[in-house]
Amino acid sequence: MRIPGAVRFVTAARAGHAVYGSIIVLAVVTGLDEVSASAREAFVGVLGAAIAVALSEMYADMIGATIRERRAPSRSEYREFVVDMAFGFGAAIFPAFFFLLAWLEAMSLGHAFTIAEWSGVGILFGYGLVAGRAANLKLAHALLWASGLTLCGIGLVELKKAAGH
Repeated sequence: MRIPGAVRFVTAARAGHAVYGSIIVLAVVTGLDEVSASAREAFVGVLGAAIAVALSEMYADMIGATIRERRAPSRSEYREFVVDMAFGFGAAIFPAFFFLLAWLEAMSLGHAFTIAEWSGVGILFGYGLVAGRAANLKLAHALLWASGLTLCGIGLVELKKAAGH
């Protein structure tokens, strides 16, 4: 079966970076408290977490490739590391947009937190679905599989709510 171009572009490494970055930032967002954190602090916190995750993933990829290949990475491998890192950063930084809107007073901080949390869960679902389709699962099975994987993100959001945040 031919895999659609979009799914071929989303390699396993890129999807892994995006999911990892999304989970880390989702944890940061759920760890913030909208009562004590300002929109600026939430924006900067998410931005900082996204940058830290992206750089650490690129560093880990470079070290891993060097050890695995027993040589320094080539220029094309460095380019691949940067693209992989961009996927992780892009997925991780997405929730910061809502805090930026709250900082600019275009949205309430409460709404920014809610949308940031659930958009992170949506990103996890989307990548789970892409992975299921790339594994040649039928759409219904891929939707079920993605839903099951997404429960960890929902669990994180709900844990925050249960803790009274």
